[in-house]
Amino acid sequence: MADGSDGATVDTDTPVGAERYAGTLRTGGTVVLGADRLVVDRGDGPVVVDLDDVVEVSLQDVDWFLAVMSAALVGFGLLSLDQSVLLGGAFAVAGAVSLALTYRKRNALRIRVAGRADPLRCYPEDPGTLLAELNRALSD
Repeated sequence: MADGSDGATVDTDTPVGAERYAGTLRTGGTVVLGADRLVVDRGDGPVVVDLDDVVEVSLQDVDWFLAVMSAALVGFGLLSLDQSVLLGGAFAVAGAVSLALTYRKRNALRIRVAGRADPLRCYPEDPGTLLAELNRALSD
């Protein structure tokens, strides 16, 4: 343990066996749930969240409204191809890109943290297991 400048102690080493969950993120990186903190490392520096500061945890499924609207945009673009190939193709491509981005953001684990304006979002490989372990850790 290292001593922080504000008088609080900062745990720099996680003892072996203190992890409740360790896994990878779909977007690259790792997520580790310890006994008293959650560490999300996306490669640009770890985000450390104290479990006492967690307000709410939820698993966000596919945004169905956006998925249906994207599919409708693809359909509109395809139906418009006989009127204008350029404009119809642009609508179809825009809808396909939107559909791909919506699918990529499926199963987002949203963690609301006290003192943080936006929730922390991560995309674990196994979101159900991490959610169950995180709920178990918060209820302890």
